[in-house]
Amino acid sequence: MIAKKHIYLIIAIILFTAFSLEACTPSGDKGPAATHTPSSREEIPTWTPRPKDLTARPTVTETATIPVVVTETPAPTRALKTVTFSVSGGNMNVRRGPSLAYNFVGVLYDGEVAKVIARDRISRWVMIELPSNPGIKGWVTTETKYSDIDGDVSSLPFVKTEPARAAFIRNCTKHKLWVLPADVYLLSKFDEPYNEERFDVGVHQVYDLEDPHGEMLIDVSLMEGKRVDIKIDWEGEKSKCE
Repeated sequence: MIAKKHIYLIIAIILFTAFSLEACTPSGDKGPAATHTPSSREEIPTWTPRPKDLTARPTVTETATIPVVVTETPAPTRALKTVTFSVSGGNMNVRRGPSLAYNFVGVLYDGEVAKVIARDRISRWVMIELPSNPGIKGWVTTETKYSDIDGDVSSLPFVKTEPARAAFIRNCTKHKLWVLPADVYLLSKFDEPYNEERFDVGVHQVYDLEDPHGEMLIDVSLMEGKRVDIKIDWEGEKSKCE
């Protein structure tokens, strides 16, 4: 009997041990994932910045600086249109300078077109090359009904000329004279200095105002620096210039 009891006791111990081992083994069931909560502040992971790797810094090498020469390219110049001067309805005198006080150097004939190469300060006169004689340059006025300009006169260079030499007509008679086309009166020799006047270069018609017929007394052709004395009146009486 005692032996049987010992056998039963051993079997019970074996069964109890086996049951205990099975209970301690994790089961194969997949339940909800367990979350892990750190139990203390020291367990919270912290980020520590990684020190810079100084050995990876690029090496700076000094090189010689080569100067760069910048060449300015001049802006293209705008080609100016040629300025031309033409005359229509008659011939025109070409003068040495830009006024009627200068001598003639040529004639621009009706219908001719000349190249303009310069202007005076206020563009009332322009310098041209004579088409019939390219070696001759002279001045023509733009302020007549015969003048025609094609182009921008203000684009032309300004040319300064020396003053014209003065030309005079003097009345040495005892009568009052009238000079056209200037419409100027010359007093008698007794009214000096009002018996002399400066005139432009060209042809002038002189009349004796005491002539009852009103006929022209004389034609006077003036040039620069010239003085013409009128010594005979309409009656043919001669007088000396005092």
